[in-house]
Amino acid sequence: MRWLANLAVMLVAAAVPCLIAEAALQIAAPPADTPELFRKLGTPVEWSGRPNASGLHTGVPVAFNALGLRDVERSAKPAAGTVRVLALGDSVTFGMGVAQHQTFPRQAEALLNSGRIGGPRVEVLNMGMPGYNTLHQLAQLREVGLALEPEIVVVGFLYNDVEPSSAQRGTAMPGREERSLGARLRSGINASVLWLKKNSLLFAWASPRIGSALRPLGFKSYGQVGAVKDQYVDANPQWQAVRAALLEMKRLTDERSIELVVMVIPAMARFSDATYPIKEYHEAVSGFCRQHGIRALDLLPAFWGLDGTKFWISATDGHPNAEGQAIIAQALAAQLAPLLPPAGILTTGAR
Repeated sequence: MRWLANLAVMLVAAAVPCLIAEAALQIAAPPADTPELFRKLGTPVEWSGRPNASGLHTGVPVAFNALGLRDVERSAKPAAGTVRVLALGDSVTFGMGVAQHQTFPRQAEALLNSGRIGGPRVEVLNMGMPGYNTLHQLAQLREVGLALEPEIVVVGFLYNDVEPSSAQRGTAMPGREERSLGARLRSGINASVLWLKKNSLLFAWASPRIGSALRPLGFKSYGQVGAVKDQYVDANPQWQAVRAALLEMKRLTDERSIELVVMVIPAMARFSDATYPIKEYHEAVSGFCRQHGIRALDLLPAFWGLDGTKFWISATDGHPNAEGQAIIAQALAAQLAPLLPPAGILTTGAR
C-alpha cells in the first residue's frame, strides 16, 4: 500500500500551494458588494438598479439615479437642442470595476461634446446592467428607453449575450432540449467552468492564462470564451432568439426614425490571429446586422494588435478597465459623430 501513501503525499503537496494561493487571492479581493443595490422586477426586464441607491459593487462606488441607471440624473424628456443617445448593454456598458466617469458612455459623451461648438449638446444615457442579454435590452427599450425619446440607440453586444437567464430558459429560448448529447456535454462543462470561476479566485486567475498558452497550439475552443464561437450558428435556438430581438429593435427604432447601432464588443484577450479565440462571433453578429440593414460597429479593429489582458480590472476579472473603456468610447464617438446634426442645427427634444 506504499503507492497509496505516496499518492496521498503528492496530493497534499499539490494542494497546499493551491490553498495558499487561493487564500492570498481572497485576501486581495475587493470588499463584498453592498446588499440590495439591485431590485427585482416582475417584467421581462427582470431587474434594475434600485433607484437612488448607492454602495460598492466589484470594489468601486456605484450610484443609481431615479431611473435605476448608473448615470447622472436625467430628465424624462431631452431638453431642446439636445441629442439623446441610449447605451444599452450588460456589465461592460455598466462599467463593472471602473468609476462612473470612466465608463464608455460617459467618456463618449464627453468626446462628442468637446468639439461641437455651437452644435446641439449630446447626452449618452448609460442603461447597461450586469447580467443583461439582448432579450433584456429589447425589453428595457420597450419599457423604459423609447419613452426617453432618444435619437440614437446603441446596443453593446457581448459574446455571452446568447446565454439566457433562468427565467428566459423556460420561455424565450425554445428548442434547448433538442440539442445533441455532445452539445449538452459541452454546455455542462462550460457551466462547471463558470461555477469554478465564480467560486475559486485561483481558478479564475489560472483559466484564461491556460487558454492563452493553448490557443497558439490550436486549442481555441478551450473554456467558456473559446466555446462561444460554436454558439453563433444558424441552428442554435439561442442565437435565433437573439437575432429576432435585434430585428424587433430595428422595427421599433425604424418606426420612430431612431438610428440603431449594434456595437460588437470583444473579449479582452490577446488580439492576434494566433491567440484571439472568437473571431467567428464578430463575423456572425456583424454579418447579420449588415444583412438586415442594421449599423454595426465591430470594436475588434480598435483593439487588434494589443494585449487585451492589460485592460482587465483585476488579475481574475476580464472586464475592461478605464483604459479599455476609453478605447471603446473613442471608437463609439467616431461612429456616432456623423449621425449627429451638424453645428448650428438644433433639435427640438420632442419626437
